[in-house]
Amino acid sequence: MYSKPLEQIENRRGGFYRAAIVGGTVFLASLCSQVFADSSDGWGFSLAPMYLWGKNIDGTSTIAGMDAPLDLDFQDDILKNLDAALAFHFEAKHGDIALFVEYNYGKLDPSSVTNVGSETIEVNIDFKDVMGELGVAYTFADSGSTQWEVLGGVRQFDQKIDVDIGTSIDGPGILPDKIAGGDDWWQGFGGVRVKTKLSARWSLVGRADIGYKNTNNKAAHAIGFFDYRFRDWGSFFAGYRYLDTHYDNGKSGYDSYAFDAKQQGPILGLNFYF
Repeated sequence: MYSKPLEQIENRRGGFYRAAIVGGTVFLASLCSQVFADSSDGWGFSLAPMYLWGKNIDGTSTIAGMDAPLDLDFQDDILKNLDAALAFHFEAKHGDIALFVEYNYGKLDPSSVTNVGSETIEVNIDFKDVMGELGVAYTFADSGSTQWEVLGGVRQFDQKIDVDIGTSIDGPGILPDKIAGGDDWWQGFGGVRVKTKLSARWSLVGRADIGYKNTNNKAAHAIGFFDYRFRDWGSFFAGYRYLDTHYDNGKSGYDSYAFDAKQQGPILGLNFYF
Protein backbone atom coordinates (compact mmCIF):
# COMPACT_ATOMS: atom_id res chain seq x y z
CA MET A 1 0.00 0.00 0.00
CA TYR A 2 1.53 3.32 -1.07
CA SER A 3 -0.67 6.01 0.41
CA LYS A 4 -0.82 8.43 3.32
CA PRO A 5 -3.93 9.32 5.37
CA LEU A 6 -4.86 12.89 4.47
CA GLU A 7 -8.40 13.11 5.82
CA GLN A 8 -7.72 15.37 8.83
CA ILE A 9 -5.33 17.61 6.91
CA GLU A 10 -7.75 17.86 3.97
CA ASN A 11 -10.72 18.67 6.21
CA ARG A 12 -8.85 21.48 7.97
CA ARG A 13 -7.41 22.82 4.73
CA GLY A 14 -10.70 22.63 2.84
CA GLY A 15 -12.58 24.24 5.74
CA PHE A 16 -10.12 27.13 5.89
CA TYR A 17 -10.27 27.62 2.13
CA ARG A 18 -14.08 27.63 1.98
CA ALA A 19 -14.21 30.02 4.95
CA ALA A 20 -11.75 32.37 3.21
CA ILE A 21 -13.80 32.47 -0.02
CA VAL A 22 -17.13 32.91 1.79
CA GLY A 23 -15.59 35.51 4.11
CA GLY A 24 -14.15 37.41 1.17
CA THR A 25 -17.51 37.40 -0.62
CA VAL A 26 -19.34 38.61 2.49
CA PHE A 27 -16.72 41.31 3.08
CA LEU A 28 -16.97 42.50 -0.53
CA ALA A 29 -20.77 42.61 -0.40
CA SER A 30 -20.71 44.44 2.96
CA LEU A 31 -18.17 46.97 1.69
CA CYS A 32 -20.20 47.65 -1.45
CA SER A 33 -23.43 47.97 0.55
CA GLN A 34 -21.84 50.45 2.95
CA VAL A 35 -20.42 52.62 0.18
CA PHE A 36 -23.68 52.33 -1.75
CA ALA A 37 -25.58 53.66 1.23
CA ASP A 38 -23.28 56.69 1.44
CA SER A 39 -23.06 57.36 -2.31
CA SER A 40 -25.38 59.50 -4.38
CA ASP A 41 -24.70 57.77 -7.68
CA GLY A 42 -24.44 54.23 -6.26
CA TRP A 43 -22.81 51.00 -7.33
CA GLY A 44 -23.54 48.64 -10.19
CA PHE A 45 -23.50 44.91 -9.48
CA SER A 46 -23.33 41.85 -11.73
CA LEU A 47 -23.56 38.15 -10.94
CA ALA A 48 -22.90 35.18 -13.24
CA PRO A 49 -24.17 32.15 -11.28
CA MET A 50 -23.46 28.59 -12.39
CA TYR A 51 -21.68 29.56 -15.60
CA LEU A 52 -20.04 26.78 -17.63
CA TRP A 53 -16.35 26.41 -18.37
CA GLY A 54 -16.12 23.40 -20.71
CA LYS A 55 -12.42 22.89 -20.22
CA ASN A 56 -10.02 20.32 -21.58
CA ILE A 57 -7.17 19.33 -19.24
CA ASP A 58 -3.77 18.49 -20.69
CA GLY A 59 -0.94 17.78 -18.25
CA THR A 60 0.20 15.77 -15.26
CA SER A 61 -0.03 15.79 -11.50
CA THR A 62 2.90 14.36 -9.55
CA ILE A 63 2.01 12.67 -6.26
CA ALA A 64 4.71 11.26 -3.97
CA GLY A 65 7.11 11.13 -6.92
CA MET A 66 4.68 9.33 -9.24
CA ASP A 67 2.98 10.96 -12.26
CA ALA A 68 -0.81 10.82 -12.60
CA PRO A 69 -1.74 11.87 -16.18
CA LEU A 70 -4.64 14.31 -16.54
CA ASP A 71 -5.32 14.30 -20.28
CA LEU A 72 -9.07 14.85 -20.40
CA ASP A 73 -11.20 16.06 -23.29
CA PHE A 74 -14.32 18.01 -22.34
CA GLN A 75 -16.76 16.32 -24.72
CA ASP A 76 -15.44 12.76 -24.50
CA ASP A 77 -14.07 12.64 -20.95
CA ILE A 78 -15.15 15.46 -18.65
CA LEU A 79 -18.86 15.41 -19.49
CA LYS A 80 -18.85 11.65 -18.93
CA ASN A 81 -16.73 11.76 -15.76
CA LEU A 82 -17.95 14.99 -14.15
CA ASP A 83 -19.04 14.26 -10.58
CA ALA A 84 -19.81 17.83 -9.42
CA ALA A 85 -19.30 21.43 -10.53
CA LEU A 86 -20.01 24.91 -9.20
CA ALA A 87 -18.89 28.30 -10.51
CA PHE A 88 -19.86 31.95 -10.07
CA HIS A 89 -18.44 35.41 -10.77
CA PHE A 90 -19.57 38.47 -8.79
CA GLU A 91 -18.54 42.03 -9.59
CA ALA A 92 -19.27 45.45 -8.12
CA LYS A 93 -18.37 48.66 -9.96
CA HIS A 94 -18.35 52.26 -8.82
CA GLY A 95 -16.87 54.89 -11.10
CA ASP A 96 -13.48 53.69 -12.27
CA ILE A 97 -13.15 51.00 -9.58
CA ALA A 98 -14.43 47.43 -9.90
CA LEU A 99 -14.18 44.73 -7.21
CA PHE A 100 -14.66 41.07 -8.12
CA VAL A 101 -14.73 37.60 -6.62
CA GLU A 102 -14.87 34.26 -8.44
CA TYR A 103 -15.18 30.64 -7.34
CA ASN A 104 -14.71 27.49 -9.45
CA TYR A 105 -15.23 23.98 -8.07
CA GLY A 106 -14.95 20.78 -10.08
CA LYS A 107 -14.74 17.11 -9.19
CA LEU A 108 -13.85 14.49 -11.80
CA ASP A 109 -13.65 10.70 -11.53
CA PRO A 110 -12.14 9.45 -14.80
CA SER A 111 -10.89 5.89 -15.29
CA SER A 112 -8.84 4.10 -17.91
CA VAL A 113 -7.73 0.56 -18.75
CA THR A 114 -4.41 -0.35 -20.36
CA ASN A 115 -2.34 -3.47 -20.99
CA VAL A 116 1.29 -3.87 -19.96
CA GLY A 117 2.40 -7.16 -21.48
CA SER A 118 -0.08 -9.78 -20.36
CA GLU A 119 -1.22 -7.69 -17.40
CA THR A 120 -4.34 -5.48 -17.47
CA ILE A 121 -4.11 -2.30 -15.42
CA GLU A 122 -7.15 -0.23 -14.47
CA VAL A 123 -6.62 3.29 -13.12
CA ASN A 124 -9.42 5.20 -11.36
CA ILE A 125 -8.76 8.87 -10.57
CA ASP A 126 -10.74 11.07 -8.17
CA PHE A 127 -9.66 14.67 -8.88
CA LYS A 128 -10.97 17.68 -6.93
CA ASP A 129 -9.98 21.04 -8.42
CA VAL A 130 -10.93 24.35 -6.75
CA MET A 131 -9.89 27.85 -7.80
CA GLY A 132 -10.92 31.19 -6.33
CA GLU A 133 -10.09 34.83 -7.04
CA LEU A 134 -10.36 38.11 -5.17
CA GLY A 135 -9.37 41.19 -7.13
CA VAL A 136 -9.77 44.84 -8.05
CA ALA A 137 -9.76 46.59 -11.44
CA TYR A 138 -9.17 50.24 -12.27
CA THR A 139 -10.25 51.95 -15.52
CA PHE A 140 -7.27 54.00 -16.74
CA ALA A 141 -8.58 54.80 -20.24
CA ASP A 142 -12.11 55.26 -21.58
CA SER A 143 -12.92 56.38 -25.12
CA GLY A 144 -16.67 55.97 -24.66
CA SER A 145 -16.90 52.75 -26.65
CA THR A 146 -13.77 51.08 -25.23
CA GLN A 147 -12.58 50.82 -21.64
CA TRP A 148 -9.10 49.70 -20.56
CA GLU A 149 -8.56 48.41 -17.04
CA VAL A 150 -5.54 47.32 -15.04
CA LEU A 151 -6.35 44.58 -12.54
CA GLY A 152 -4.72 42.67 -9.71
CA GLY A 153 -5.49 40.43 -6.79
CA VAL A 154 -4.91 36.98 -5.31
CA ARG A 155 -5.76 33.57 -6.74
CA GLN A 156 -6.13 30.44 -4.60
CA PHE A 157 -5.92 26.79 -5.70
CA ASP A 158 -6.96 23.69 -3.78
CA GLN A 159 -6.46 20.23 -5.32
CA LYS A 160 -6.78 16.68 -4.11
CA ILE A 161 -6.17 13.50 -6.14
CA ASP A 162 -6.84 9.89 -5.23
CA VAL A 163 -5.57 7.27 -7.70
CA ASP A 164 -6.72 3.64 -7.36
CA ILE A 165 -4.73 1.10 -9.39
CA GLY A 166 -6.06 -2.38 -10.04
CA THR A 167 -4.29 -5.19 -11.91
CA SER A 168 -5.33 -8.52 -13.35
CA ILE A 169 -2.74 -10.34 -11.21
CA ASP A 170 -3.60 -11.23 -7.63
CA GLY A 171 -1.14 -10.56 -4.87
CA PRO A 172 1.47 -7.83 -4.36
CA GLY A 173 2.95 -6.33 -7.50
CA ILE A 174 5.35 -3.68 -8.67
CA LEU A 175 2.67 -0.97 -8.81
CA PRO A 176 1.02 0.44 -5.67
CA ASP A 177 -2.71 -0.07 -5.36
CA LYS A 178 -3.42 3.51 -4.24
CA ILE A 179 -1.80 6.94 -4.42
CA ALA A 180 -3.28 9.92 -2.58
CA GLY A 181 -2.10 13.50 -2.42
CA GLY A 182 -2.81 17.14 -3.06
CA ASP A 183 -2.05 20.65 -1.88
CA ASP A 184 -3.43 24.18 -1.68
CA TRP A 185 -1.54 27.31 -2.70
CA TRP A 186 -2.03 30.95 -3.56
CA GLN A 187 -0.42 33.44 -5.91
CA GLY A 188 -0.77 37.10 -6.71
CA PHE A 189 -1.85 38.11 -10.21
CA GLY A 190 -1.83 41.21 -12.35
CA GLY A 191 -2.96 42.04 -15.86
CA VAL A 192 -5.29 44.04 -18.07
CA ARG A 193 -8.91 43.86 -19.20
CA VAL A 194 -10.54 45.60 -22.17
CA LYS A 195 -14.25 46.05 -22.89
CA THR A 196 -15.36 47.22 -26.33
CA LYS A 197 -18.94 48.12 -27.21
CA LEU A 198 -19.66 46.77 -30.70
CA SER A 199 -23.30 47.92 -30.90
CA ALA A 200 -26.19 48.86 -28.64
CA ARG A 201 -26.41 45.27 -27.35
CA TRP A 202 -23.14 43.53 -28.29
CA SER A 203 -19.81 43.89 -26.47
CA LEU A 204 -16.44 42.15 -26.64
CA VAL A 205 -14.49 41.55 -23.43
CA GLY A 206 -10.89 40.35 -23.15
CA ARG A 207 -8.65 39.74 -20.14
CA ALA A 208 -5.03 38.58 -19.77
CA ASP A 209 -3.02 38.22 -16.57
CA ILE A 210 0.01 36.53 -15.06
CA GLY A 211 -0.05 34.80 -11.67
CA TYR A 212 3.20 34.54 -9.76
CA LYS A 213 4.58 33.76 -6.31
CA ASN A 214 7.91 32.12 -7.20
CA THR A 215 9.45 30.05 -10.00
CA ASN A 216 7.61 26.94 -8.78
CA ASN A 217 4.25 28.72 -8.51
CA LYS A 218 3.09 30.63 -11.58
CA ALA A 219 0.27 30.75 -14.11
CA ALA A 220 -0.74 32.37 -17.40
CA HIS A 221 -4.45 33.18 -17.77
CA ALA A 222 -6.61 34.65 -20.55
CA ILE A 223 -10.35 35.06 -21.26
CA GLY A 224 -12.19 36.40 -24.29
CA PHE A 225 -15.96 36.46 -24.83
CA PHE A 226 -18.86 38.16 -26.60
CA ASP A 227 -21.62 39.58 -24.43
CA TYR A 228 -25.19 40.14 -25.66
CA ARG A 229 -27.29 42.48 -23.45
CA PHE A 230 -30.84 41.28 -24.09
CA ARG A 231 -32.36 43.31 -21.21
CA ASP A 232 -31.19 46.01 -18.81
CA TRP A 233 -31.06 43.33 -16.11
CA GLY A 234 -29.40 40.51 -18.04
CA SER A 235 -26.98 39.40 -20.74
CA PHE A 236 -25.73 36.20 -22.33
CA PHE A 237 -22.00 35.63 -22.84
CA ALA A 238 -19.97 33.04 -24.73
CA GLY A 239 -16.25 32.78 -25.40
CA TYR A 240 -13.05 30.95 -24.51
CA ARG A 241 -10.84 30.64 -21.41
CA TYR A 242 -7.23 29.46 -21.01
CA LEU A 243 -5.23 28.71 -17.84
CA ASP A 244 -1.69 27.30 -17.80
CA THR A 245 -0.62 26.37 -14.26
CA HIS A 246 2.83 25.34 -13.03
CA TYR A 247 3.16 24.38 -9.36
CA ASP A 248 5.60 22.30 -7.31
CA ASN A 249 5.63 22.41 -3.51
CA GLY A 250 9.29 21.37 -3.48
CA LYS A 251 8.76 18.67 -0.87
CA SER A 252 9.86 15.05 -1.00
CA GLY A 253 8.31 11.70 -0.15
CA TYR A 254 4.64 11.44 0.71
CA ASP A 255 4.27 15.24 0.99
CA SER A 256 5.49 16.04 -2.53
CA TYR A 257 2.94 17.41 -4.98
CA ALA A 258 3.21 19.08 -8.38
CA PHE A 259 0.68 20.17 -10.99
CA ASP A 260 1.67 21.13 -14.53
CA ALA A 261 -1.30 21.39 -16.88
CA LYS A 262 -3.17 23.53 -19.38
CA GLN A 263 -6.92 23.95 -18.81
CA GLN A 264 -8.80 25.53 -21.69
CA GLY A 265 -12.16 25.49 -23.39
CA PRO A 266 -15.39 27.39 -24.12
CA ILE A 267 -17.27 29.42 -21.51
CA LEU A 268 -20.91 30.45 -21.56
CA GLY A 269 -23.48 31.71 -19.11
CA LEU A 270 -25.84 34.46 -18.02
CA ASN A 271 -24.98 37.71 -16.27
CA PHE A 272 -27.56 39.45 -14.06
CA TYR A 273 -27.26 43.20 -13.29
CA PHE A 274 -28.71 45.03 -10.32
